[in-house]
Amino acid sequence: MYIPKRAAGQSPFVLAIALLVAGLLIAAGVIAFRVDATGGNAGTSDTGARTTKTISSQDATAAQAVTTQYMHAFLARQYHTMWSLLHPQVQAVWPDEAAFTTYWSTRFQEYTLHTFTVGQAKTLSSWTNPETMTTYASVLQLPVSLQLDLKAQRTNSTPPEDLHPSQLFKNLPFVVQHVDHKGSIAAHWAVLEGGPADLEAPILPPTTPVASTVNVPILMYHHISDIPRYNALDKSLTVSTTVFTQQLDHLKAQGYQTITFNQLFDALYYNGPLPTKPIILTFDDGYDDAYASAYPALVKHGFSGMFYIITGKVNWQGQMSWGQMNTMLTNGMQMGSHTINHVDVGQVYLNSREQVQQELQASLAAMQQHLGVVIQQFCYPSGEPFRHGSLALRRAIVALLAADGYVGATTDPGMTGVEQNSIYPFTLLRLRIDGRDTVQNFINRLP
Repeated sequence: MYIPKRAAGQSPFVLAIALLVAGLLIAAGVIAFRVDATGGNAGTSDTGARTTKTISSQDATAAQAVTTQYMHAFLARQYHTMWSLLHPQVQAVWPDEAAFTTYWSTRFQEYTLHTFTVGQAKTLSSWTNPETMTTYASVLQLPVSLQLDLKAQRTNSTPPEDLHPSQLFKNLPFVVQHVDHKGSIAAHWAVLEGGPADLEAPILPPTTPVASTVNVPILMYHHISDIPRYNALDKSLTVSTTVFTQQLDHLKAQGYQTITFNQLFDALYYNGPLPTKPIILTFDDGYDDAYASAYPALVKHGFSGMFYIITGKVNWQGQMSWGQMNTMLTNGMQMGSHTINHVDVGQVYLNSREQVQQELQASLAAMQQHLGVVIQQFCYPSGEPFRHGSLALRRAIVALLAADGYVGATTDPGMTGVEQNSIYPFTLLRLRIDGRDTVQNFINRLP
């Protein structure tokens, strides 16, 4: 359904007519929608827990109405209205309404916002906010697309996301929940995720570089497993489930809160909100113990995680399946690319630019096809070329990543630290967690 843009100062009568039309376009009675692990995108769930649900035309109309109101306010830059429609627990992510207003007034200042479209509502038995890992029952989700264009003149250095932003802002999930206040007849639909106008919307790098830093530890894991290891490398790559639980217990006790990479870039580029002690937990290679061991431990502790996937090994013995990844995404986890074959992208570049582009582009395309989400994050296999490659080679790989639609990449120490710099989004620093370390050594490495 097409929703025309409401200009600032337009009569509320016009908006009322638009909402009435929206309601009439939804068939009367009860409409059935298929609910899958990705909220309507490609992929299947191993759990089989997602089934066909029903939604009343009254609820569908109400969800359309609040979505339309929120998006109209966004286009008209009426940030107070947007704020008033947010769920109270989403408001709590922000310091206050002023910070919310400042963020959104700058977030799209380089763009002209045109129109938006809202698709049909469907019901989800639950939805998990990846920023807080809070799970909400019985929510409605609608796909929202935004048409927008860059104001500035295009140059050779303009990121591809900025050149064609509408391609990224298609069918983004807009999630609402019916909030019923005890002891009061007042009830309303509150926004949990704002589609194109949300912290988790795709990142559009600023056309003019922004210089800022934030201290965010990014921890690097591989295996979380109790399978015995017999050589030094495998022992270093494997953290036992008991030790991993103890590490998460410590992080929880010390007040650390996991954030998404979108939150990190929102903070670096647009001064977006971060918790007092932010941290990111990453897991390389897509092993099946990531699903069997790491994922449930994270959920139990209220933590999210980023899992870097070698797409050419998906469904292999010892590796995760697409269905398992979809289940994890549904429950607050994140996914990033780790190439097709876990190659040294610097060395492959020196041998064949066509081959390295295949590794970067096809892995991203496969993940987006199977998972139904925008993939913008990358991880260098074995940290190369940022461990042994030349400066020129590093710059060449970064240029390819940026041209292919990635906005950030993590290193494999070698380079290490906790200070993340907006000038170097493709060299995000991590702390490698060694399976041979004691829990005290783990504690001592944290800021």
